[in-house]
Amino acid sequence: MTRRTHGFTLVELLVVIGIIALLVSILLPALGAARRQANAIKCGASLREIGNAFQMYGMDNKGWWPPSQFSPGSDTLYTSSTTVPPYSYTVNNHTWPDGSGVGTYWFNFVSKYVTKKTVGTESANGYQTYDQRTGSIFWGCPAWEGYITGSVAGGGYSRVQTGYGMNGWPTFRIDSPTPFTGTILPPIKEGSSALTGTASAGAAAFHKDTVWGNHASERLLIADSLFWLVESTRPPADGTFPGEAEMNNGSSGIYATNGTTIDWYRHGKYPSASTGGFFSPNGGKVAYNILYCDGHVSTATDRSESYRAARMHYPG
Repeated sequence: MTRRTHGFTLVELLVVIGIIALLVSILLPALGAARRQANAIKCGASLREIGNAFQMYGMDNKGWWPPSQFSPGSDTLYTSSTTVPPYSYTVNNHTWPDGSGVGTYWFNFVSKYVTKKTVGTESANGYQTYDQRTGSIFWGCPAWEGYITGSVAGGGYSRVQTGYGMNGWPTFRIDSPTPFTGTILPPIKEGSSALTGTASAGAAAFHKDTVWGNHASERLLIADSLFWLVESTRPPADGTFPGEAEMNNGSSGIYATNGTTIDWYRHGKYPSASTGGFFSPNGGKVAYNILYCDGHVSTATDRSESYRAARMHYPG
C-alpha cells in the first residue's frame, strides 16, 4: 500500500499570507504609537532629572540659577580670579566650570549633579561624541537624532545641540513687555545669555530662583527644542501658525517671524516638508515635552502652549 500526504494548496497559502499581512497592518500603527509614548515618558524622566539638577545648583550658589549660555570673553563686567588657565570666573558669589570663559552652556553648569562624564561643547572625534550621548540625560530624549557636524572626524554629533533648549527670557510677564506687536522682547539685560561684548546682557545673565520661580508652574525652563536656546518671538495674533523650520547643524536661532525653536512634533508626527526649509504649517501631530520651573513635566499637544510657557501670554 502507498501512503499519500496532503500539502497546502496555493489558494490556502495565499489566504494565510493575506491574513498575516492584514494583522501586521493593524498592529504596526499601534506599535508605533506605543513606541512614541514610551519615548515621551523616557524624555520626561530625563527632564525631571535636569530640573532637580537646577535646584541643586541653586542650593549650592545661594539661589542663583545658571544662564543658558556664558561667553564673556574680555567683558569688563566679569573678573577672573586668576590670570592663567583654568580661569575661575566669579559673579554673584559663585563660580562656574569653564576652561576659557568661552562657550559654556546651561548643561555644563549643572552636569556635575547628574553625571561623572565630561560634558563639553566641542567634539574632537566621533568617539567623544558617542561617549557624551551614551547614558547622559542631556541627550535623554530617544526621539532626538542630533545634528551631525562635518567638523568632527568620523561624523560626530554636535554636542551643543542636545535636543533640549533652555528658556532665553525668565522675566516675561503677562503684562510685559508691551506693546504686544512685532517681535517685542524684554530688555537684553534681562536675558539668560551673556555673550562677548554684550555687557548689558552679561550683567543679568544669572538670575535668582525667585525670578525663575515667578509663576513657576507656568514658566518654561527646558523643553524639547531644535536649538540649545528656547526662543519665542511674538505668536501669530490671528492664530495662524507658521511652518516650523527644518533646522540643521548650521542653524542658529529662529528662522521665521512669529516662530519658536521648540520642537512641536518631537513625540508626535512631523508634517510633510514645505518649501524654503520649513515643514508645512498644516498636518502632523503636535506633542512635545516641557519642564516647568517648579520641576513638573508635561507633554503639550497644542502649539500655543509653547508661546504661553515661554512668553507667559498668548497671543502677544
